[in-house]
Amino acid sequence: MPLRYDPEFAQAAGPRLEQYAAKPKAAVHDVESRRALFTKTLSKDANYPIPEGLQRLVHYASTTDGHKVAIYHFRDRKHISGLNPAVLHIHGGGYFSFSALHSTEALVDYVSKSGVQMLSVEYRLSPEHRFPIPLEDCWAALTWVHSQAESLHIDPRRIGVMGESAGGGLAANLAMLARDRNLSPPLAKQLLIYPMLDDRTSTDATEGHAFWTPEDNMTGWGAYLGEDIVGTDAVPHYAVAARNTNADGLPELYIDCGQLDILLPETLKYVGTFLDAGIPTELHIYDGLPHGFTSLAPFASCSRRAIAYRAHAMTTL
Repeated sequence: MPLRYDPEFAQAAGPRLEQYAAKPKAAVHDVESRRALFTKTLSKDANYPIPEGLQRLVHYASTTDGHKVAIYHFRDRKHISGLNPAVLHIHGGGYFSFSALHSTEALVDYVSKSGVQMLSVEYRLSPEHRFPIPLEDCWAALTWVHSQAESLHIDPRRIGVMGESAGGGLAANLAMLARDRNLSPPLAKQLLIYPMLDDRTSTDATEGHAFWTPEDNMTGWGAYLGEDIVGTDAVPHYAVAARNTNADGLPELYIDCGQLDILLPETLKYVGTFLDAGIPTELHIYDGLPHGFTSLAPFASCSRRAIAYRAHAMTTL
């Protein structure tokens, strides 16, 4: 039986998919054309209104090179006393596009459903800022949150990391960095949403249904690592999560991916390392859905189901 989109998703996302498909295809490593295309067809409202019961704060963390990383903090106004769980969020965009502010609508949704506060990192983008700068920006944000936990009404024992796509790749590597740099208390959980985990992925087994293509994937990894590094043995440690096969000591894992996503095979291999290490792991695979499906059709029932599972996973922190 041929692969096909989930019917409700196809109807809901159809106009955006058609608009995206109608644009000229950018060549591999053409970052600027992709940035323009993603901004025009996919970006969300950075000025999305904050509901009455929620609060958005802006914090800044200093990096070792003197940069100030903005951290957008979303929380329920009821959670401004005591110590509560929190999630450090890292946005997607292939390592080269979007902003933490473009995730505002999604973060408001997660906080509203889970009651868990979220802090989203405005890491610097590639190729202007290649590895390790984006990851170190996330590390600076995480350690700042740890240091300010009490004043932010955060329980440092109940902090998780979460990211979508490239943000999922950064979150996975941040969890490894936190383990190996002996962050204390350690991270409690990682939530990886259709994450970019392996720079060697270059094929499409979705029968042409992939939204994030092998060409996009190679462009993203080339921007982050350098075009001459991708797929070679010169990839640095902590740059590509799938190349770090020792999951011992990592926090428990929640991960989801669509069946029509070129990143599904690498996701399944990554889950295997956690199962082999005996780490609690929750995996969801969504039939008939491509990369970024909850962004493309956020109100389709398939997306609402995935968002509900993610929000529930946050409540277990």
